[in-house]
Amino acid sequence: MRKTAERIIQELFIRRVFRKFKDSLPTKSDFENPKFDYHVLADAIVWEDEGIEKCNPKLENALRYALNYRTNLIANTDFETNNANSGKIEKRTFKLAKKYFPNWIRFNESRCSYNSELSDRIKRIRKVSEWKIDKMLNYEKTEFEN
Repeated sequence: MRKTAERIIQELFIRRVFRKFKDSLPTKSDFENPKFDYHVLADAIVWEDEGIEKCNPKLENALRYALNYRTNLIANTDFETNNANSGKIEKRTFKLAKKYFPNWIRFNESRCSYNSELSDRIKRIRKVSEWKIDKMLNYEKTEFEN
């Protein structure tokens, strides 16, 4: 029951934020070769022309699930067809984001489908990020123990 209540609250919050900022994200790129960066809190990659850095923080927070889902579509060959992912909030948020931001550059087919080269880069980025986080947490742990 608690998970259902949490899910409803999350989806209501996300839907409200998406409605408020509907169609506010870029639909065309001003960059010839946009670079991507790793969004640690979303565990996702974000291209510089997608407007995430410039958008309202509430919108950025609401988009984290969609960012993560899209990254997994790029990084894993069978991610979308895997039944374990069908009811997750990431997929629901991704679909909801497509409804409220249908022309957002993020939803270009080339940015929402498996790419072996990007998949390898994403996996390396995630591994390094995880290592950095572990290192930071272990450093803080040993510092507090002394």
